[in-house]
Amino acid sequence: MLSYRIIEKLSEDKVKTVMVLGASDSGKTSLVEKLANFYAFSLKKQTAILDIDPGQSHIGPPTTVAWAKVDKEFNCWDKLKMQDFYFVGDVSPRGNLLPLTVGARLMWEKANRAVERIIVDTTGLVRGTIGKILKLYLIDILKPEIVLALFKENELDHILDCFKGIKTPAIFKIPVPPEVKIKDFLQRRIYRQLKFKEYFRRAREIDFSLEDVVFDKSAPIHSLEFSLVSLRDKTNNDISLGIIEEFDRANKKIIIYSPVSHPEKVGRIVPGRIKITPQEIMNG
Repeated sequence: MLSYRIIEKLSEDKVKTVMVLGASDSGKTSLVEKLANFYAFSLKKQTAILDIDPGQSHIGPPTTVAWAKVDKEFNCWDKLKMQDFYFVGDVSPRGNLLPLTVGARLMWEKANRAVERIIVDTTGLVRGTIGKILKLYLIDILKPEIVLALFKENELDHILDCFKGIKTPAIFKIPVPPEVKIKDFLQRRIYRQLKFKEYFRRAREIDFSLEDVVFDKSAPIHSLEFSLVSLRDKTNNDISLGIIEEFDRANKKIIIYSPVSHPEKVGRIVPGRIKITPQEIMNG
């Protein structure tokens, strides 16, 4: 898949960030795996993967942007330990371009302080104006030295044409491998359910007093029960997801189903845009 010219460029000392672009089912995940092994195993570089696909996330739970270190070599996604995450609040980038881009930058900054190479795995949203805007701003804010673009036909041209005559990032177009399997909507939905089930497997009900924590009043939904939320610590960093089971305004109390390890550290609760029940997760 990777030509000698691409490998030579990837090996340059000045390269810190490599971004992988491509539509859904274009082989991005497999390419990220190969890059992780190339840097961590072959070149012995401290390497991280930054996953900014909140719908089909491999590192963090769905609705998040997350990153993980690759320890010596890439074996499988399940062995990667999530270092940090940022709550986007939804599984789709549509309508959430700002939190997705902010989260990508914040997580990139944390990874940048910890490793020598960062591989960025992006969403499959590339078509139309929204896809173009998202990818252009991600490239602007993460400043990758290299972009590897997996293409089937011309679905990336409206993005890549903006970089004609530009030296950085260096852009390489790679044909989608013929062995790539197409996943339908149901398969993607089942994958998210399994990821949620794994994330919440040690969750329990926790009572929070609304006098002790700040609840984000800019909630995008009116009925709060079963809303997916992020629990942030007192330094305003995401530390766990949760599900609102009861919102008692009269008694200023909120009950949240969450695997958070230290509830006493929670200082802010940020609601997302989707709803999910603990029963859905357990039966997923």
